[in-house]
Formats: sequence, C-alpha cells, structure tokens
Amino acid sequence: MKKMKCYLCGHDMEKGTTKVNAGWGKYDLVIKGVEAFICPECGEKVYTSKEIDMIQELSESLSQANKNQRPDVLNVEEVADLLRVSKQTVYNMIKDGRLNAVKMKHEWRFIRQDVESVLQPDDTSVSLVARGDITDHDKRIIQERLRED
Repeated sequence: MKKMKCYLCGHDMEKGTTKVNAGWGKYDLVIKGVEAFICPECGEKVYTSKEIDMIQELSESLSQANKNQRPDVLNVEEVADLLRVSKQTVYNMIKDGRLNAVKMKHEWRFIRQDVESVLQPDDTSVSLVARGDITDHDKRIIQERLRED
C-alpha cells in the first residue's frame, strides 16, 4: 500500500473511512463511508479523485433538484454557501472587485448569475492562491505528485 505524508504536518497518513458534510442552501447532505487518507496527528483528510468525483456528483444532483427553489437575489450567507467559502471571504471578494454586489441599507445583495459566473472563469485567466515563497516541503510534495502521475 502506498504511504502518504500529511501536507500540513508531515506525519504518515492512514487510510480509513470518514463522513463528509455537503449540501446546498438549507439542505444538508451527509455522506458516510467515504474513503480517505487521514492524518492521526492533525486530523487533515485527503480524498482520492474517485471519492471527490462522487461527492461532487451528489452535491450537483442536489443543487439541480432544487433549481426552481433557489432565489435570484442572494444575501452574503447564501453566496458564501454557494461558493463554499466563509462570509469573510465574500466580503473580501466584494472589496477586491471579484464579486458584484449592491448594498441595500446595511446588507449586501447579489444577483445569482453574477455569483455563478465566478465559478466559471473565462479560459484566458488563471487564478493562483499565494501564501508566500514556495518551501522545500512544498517542492517535495509537488515532485511526489508529478511522479505519481
């Protein structure tokens, strides 16, 4: 069996099963028995691509089933849920111009189509998340992943 190191703390991860909380809006979907590599030290979980695909398909089918129930105008909490980010991230996205929003009294409002367009960026742009210089640990992880493919 292939060993996997935790990318956060460097400990050996153990293969096991866990549950995943997913869903859409007010609907919660708990998927039990999902295979993952779990770090016994920090609790970080890494899922196989097969498991990720399954989770995404289930979540997407739930979102499609409720398409007629979704409002066209969203608040911050609904946008955060749609994008699977924190409310603070939504505020940051408003501030840096990634999200179009209208402030009505003390609350922000969003057009669903504008928010969904963030999930489908044009092919000409590539977004990277930076957290400073790449570390030797990061380089090792990248090299290991490239060798696996």
